[in-house]
Amino acid sequence: MRSAGKSDIGLVRKVNEDDFLCLKLNDLLKLENPGLDLYLCIVADGMGGRNAGEVASSMAVHEIVEFIKEKYINVLVEKDTAEEKIFSLIRDAIYYSNDRIYKKSLLNSEYVGMGTTLSMILIKDNTLFYGHVGDSRIYLIRKNEITRLTEDHSLVAELVKQGTIKPEEAFSHPQKNIITRALGTEYDIEADLGKHEMAEGDYVLLCTDGLSNLINDNDIMELVLSARDVEQACEKLINMAKENGGYDNITVVVIHNSKGGDCIDR
Repeated sequence: MRSAGKSDIGLVRKVNEDDFLCLKLNDLLKLENPGLDLYLCIVADGMGGRNAGEVASSMAVHEIVEFIKEKYINVLVEKDTAEEKIFSLIRDAIYYSNDRIYKKSLLNSEYVGMGTTLSMILIKDNTLFYGHVGDSRIYLIRKNEITRLTEDHSLVAELVKQGTIKPEEAFSHPQKNIITRALGTEYDIEADLGKHEMAEGDYVLLCTDGLSNLINDNDIMELVLSARDVEQACEKLINMAKENGGYDNITVVVIHNSKGGDCIDR
């Protein structure tokens, strides 16, 4: 398994309010189980006045990692852990992070209303589990097909569902940046959860909307498949987003399920 992540401020914004992580959990948790591989990848896109968005996204990543460090026993290290236990771990980590961000926003006037998207994956052996809130995205690229594993929690996505606009209109819709669900903005949060079996050669991509708003899905796939490795894939995607306007922060994590190599931290 190989992975790499990169974040860029873009061409317009003065602050990068995105954050990300790609990490081999075996190292973090000091696991010595032979044959057990655990990976955690996260992207978060913050929002809020002043530097509040930057605070929210950074907290989301940090709090989830801390929660998993404390709660991994008997969940991740067991060879035949029940899937529901892993889903519960992801769900509870997201709820915990939401609670921490929300309470911080109440205690500091500079952070009132801050929030962040969150898309995270936890890979155990060849099974990918994910949790998702907001309009950052998780994609699976298999051979010459790209599949979006997550659904945007956004106004435009709702309009498409209702049949008010066509799917092809969503890419350039003037209200596509309005999200309907975010971490830290409310006391209660609902997260989407799911899983997918990974095959040899699969790519998984996590990104903020600074990428997906400027590059369509097929072009994302072509850029990833044409790169020599995951590091270059991240660079090519960010460069293309900047060539197409770069009006937002751009963050991308690319994972390749290939033999040999380990996950690369940021």
